[in-house]
Amino acid sequence: MTVLYSLALLVSAALLFLLEPMVGKFVLPLLGSAPEVWPTTVLFFQAVLLAGYAFAHITSRLPARRQALLQLGVIVAAAAVLPIGVPDSTPPESANPIPWLVALLATTAGLPFFALAALGPMLQRWLAGTRRRAARDPYFLFAASNGGSLLGLLAYPLVLEPQLSLGGQGRTWSIGYALAFALVVASAALLWIHPRERTAPPEEAAPAAAAPERIDWRRRLLWLTLAAVPSSLMLGTSTYLTRDVSPIPLLWVVPLALYLLTFVVAFSPWTNAERLTVLGRRLLPIAAIVMTYTLMIGAQKPLALLLLLHLGGLAIAGLLCHGRLAAGRPGTDRLTEFYLWVALGGALGGAFNAVLSPLVFPGLVEYPLAIVAACLLRPAPPKKRPDLLEFLLRDPRATRAMDFVVPLLAGGAVGAGLVASGESQALESAVAGLACGLALNLSRRPVRFALALGAMLVAASIAGAVVDDVLYRDRSFFGISRVVAGDDGALHQLYSGTTLHGAQRVGARPPKPLGYYGPSSPSGQAFAQLPAATTRKVAAVGLGTGSLACLQRPGTQLTYYEIDPAVVRIARDPRFFTFLRDCPVRPKIVTGDGRRSLEREPKGSFSLVAVDAFNSDAIPLHLITREAIELYLSRIARGGSLLFHLTNRYLRLEPVLGNIAAELDLVCRIRTQVPTGAEQERGYQKSTWALLTRRPEDLGAIRLDRRWTPCATDPDAQTWTDDYSNPLAVVKWG
Repeated sequence: MTVLYSLALLVSAALLFLLEPMVGKFVLPLLGSAPEVWPTTVLFFQAVLLAGYAFAHITSRLPARRQALLQLGVIVAAAAVLPIGVPDSTPPESANPIPWLVALLATTAGLPFFALAALGPMLQRWLAGTRRRAARDPYFLFAASNGGSLLGLLAYPLVLEPQLSLGGQGRTWSIGYALAFALVVASAALLWIHPRERTAPPEEAAPAAAAPERIDWRRRLLWLTLAAVPSSLMLGTSTYLTRDVSPIPLLWVVPLALYLLTFVVAFSPWTNAERLTVLGRRLLPIAAIVMTYTLMIGAQKPLALLLLLHLGGLAIAGLLCHGRLAAGRPGTDRLTEFYLWVALGGALGGAFNAVLSPLVFPGLVEYPLAIVAACLLRPAPPKKRPDLLEFLLRDPRATRAMDFVVPLLAGGAVGAGLVASGESQALESAVAGLACGLALNLSRRPVRFALALGAMLVAASIAGAVVDDVLYRDRSFFGISRVVAGDDGALHQLYSGTTLHGAQRVGARPPKPLGYYGPSSPSGQAFAQLPAATTRKVAAVGLGTGSLACLQRPGTQLTYYEIDPAVVRIARDPRFFTFLRDCPVRPKIVTGDGRRSLEREPKGSFSLVAVDAFNSDAIPLHLITREAIELYLSRIARGGSLLFHLTNRYLRLEPVLGNIAAELDLVCRIRTQVPTGAEQERGYQKSTWALLTRRPEDLGAIRLDRRWTPCATDPDAQTWTDDYSNPLAVVKWG
């Protein structure tokens, strides 16, 4: 029975957490590959998990046999929506897409997820009702369940995604669902064969009628908090990592896998939860200091080191919180209630990140808040001697007051130091490092330490806004946008996260494109030297600041397609940028996903399509598939061109585009420009652009320019399509 129940939970949990990234991958192209898709998807599944646990708790009043029959009926009914496939639906163009996404997830995968989610507490309750030795503490099945979840998460990016198409993934999951049903049938059958089997010696058997354990609301709220904070921290870590790299399943599942692994370790029968809590208490201050330091200085590389630091901090915080959860778990008579509170905490943590934070915070504030909250949950270490302040002050009230005075002083010192350092990266790093070192000395006082970190992060954020002179900040479902004034206010720059999207010198008439769009850049050369007929009617996917408008010849018809309404508002505001107002071309702007918008345009209606959505490091994968290139080709007339912006810190997109071009028999040329020191001082950036045409002569004068080289290909890589992509293979980890 123990082996069968463990196997049933392992398979069902693996299917649950295989489904999350799989369905997320299915819906990503429908929402422009926005990073917010993942937190919303996780929140939905956390809510369904909560519903499944609530169902298990409510039906626990039934006899185990009746509950098993009811659960088997739910599993059979949920199979009606299988196999799960790519949704045939389109989101609203301008409204908030979250309600649409939640409804889509509910109709696509909600029922099977609910049916499998209820199995965790149910099977543990069935085991607890027997006379087996394992029935005295069935929480080890929770470790088996989370172990299966971990296997499912890792199997998706490492096995299913690289090997199977989207349709094949859905069919494979359905086969796994049938296997889980067979295991649950076998598990339920044991309730009829040996409903109260007696295998343990009488002296080791659980008491027949133990008094119900009393649980107060303070303990329930502690369970809730210990579950909510790691959930929020996990999603914050995911958003921090994916907003600048790519919303790829690997960077989704690794934080979630670590989160689940801490559950496995904490609830394992071989783990001492008290010792685990002590280990987390000792390691968390160091991890929190390192994470805080990288956030304060805005570190962006090397990618591998940043991943290691922040994922390590998540794991340590998870071990601390889940170790405390395991140490405080109740007896088996309160088992389903305990899981209900844990699931509710996870859902609240997800709701804070996916729903509340985008509405309340203009930036990624939820991530540092979760770090501070995890530090607040550290239990105080045993006190061997009074600290210096207590020794000097003698008054406990004065000592408690210092819990707030010290953090304020630390925050003020950090803010003043960072403002004084200005744009000196070395001095800024030294100030942040000194502040973090001082904060570490407060680690024996959990409240004082956590509040000191919070004060330093707030001070660093305020100081950063003062130093960077942030003129405007906006946050939408599609990202976080900032307008920053540089060069003493003479230069306006648009950032999405930490990625530059365009710049303009204030007062220049007409405005001169900077950043990736200078006259000597590959983009400037393309619009200047391609045949005049090729640049007559241009479609640009991605607006940014509207810089491309000033690279066009007079009389050009330019249409922008921009998915983020916040970016449209910024580009149209003359307080920040005037490209749309003062350039010779008056472009048309269409709000919505560029690919779906182009599908509505007549064939051959443009002479050039410029895909400028890849200069953000979180790229929309659906814009660089074979089907996408075929769509662009159908919308340009004979002799037209495709222009791709491939500048990226973390992804090598050239072989992806090169493979597609080779398969479609297209001419592909690429050029990277590294500006000189003087050009960098004027505001120009390194950039990489690629040109695709049907014939070599369509390149015009560029055909003879040796700086434009043939695009590299990867013969060993499979061509990206709407049904297959493998972004993990093109990540630059250095």
